[in-house]
Amino acid sequence: MEEELIERYVKSLDWLHAYFSEMDDLLKPIMGIRDWDDSVCIGFGDKKLLASVDGPYTKRLVMKSALIHAVTDVVVKGGRPLFALDTLIGTREEVKEMAESLKRQALAMRIPILGGNTLFEEVEPRCSITVFGELLLDEPIRDNSMKPGDIMTLVGEPIWGSQEERILKAQKLFETWFEVLEKVEIHAAKDVTKGGLVSTLYEMSEKSGLRFQLESGIQFPMTRNLDNFIVFASEKEYEALSRISEKKSCPVNRIGVVK
Repeated sequence: MEEELIERYVKSLDWLHAYFSEMDDLLKPIMGIRDWDDSVCIGFGDKKLLASVDGPYTKRLVMKSALIHAVTDVVVKGGRPLFALDTLIGTREEVKEMAESLKRQALAMRIPILGGNTLFEEVEPRCSITVFGELLLDEPIRDNSMKPGDIMTLVGEPIWGSQEERILKAQKLFETWFEVLEKVEIHAAKDVTKGGLVSTLYEMSEKSGLRFQLESGIQFPMTRNLDNFIVFASEKEYEALSRISEKKSCPVNRIGVVK
């Protein structure tokens, strides 16, 4: 099963990465298609902007937390979300239900949906979401810049449960993360989504050329989407991260070390 997840979510996209790689030459982004990270990052005036698109989500996920899932790709790179755009397809009633759910999530997370595109059609209802954010750091936090000896940590609870539970967990994670960004030097980070820890760690290891030693007894399933953050930092910075997380009542789980 692990090999199937890695093939589906990582290796199967290698050709697409290579096919579009020359696009970076047109704009020379700070973080672009060749980086193949959670978000792209470009300079915009005296600011640096992050952008990420995710989906198409099934209606089931839209009714719970699709906007939150899309937003994590910007937040984990060190960005504060500014706004989102959506693309909806389905029958009029299905689109209406998805739109109502997205609006609840947007108001709760204070991330406005300012536009998008809608198609009424008798097909399986789906939704894609694009999120734009402002980088809060000098440089985005990449997924391949960890260092030997770094502590591997999962920050935040898995974003599971009802919509209300997922919103509360995301709010706690984001609040904690924004304080961590101000006070802790993070070497690398990524949200744990498609393929769970198995595909996430495989991709990060392959891109960095480093190997990870996992601790025994990890309390989370290795193949399920968690949507919390896997974070790499030195031992000293890990201790600072832990103190902030404890103060915020945000769970931190040490799961390994970089070899």
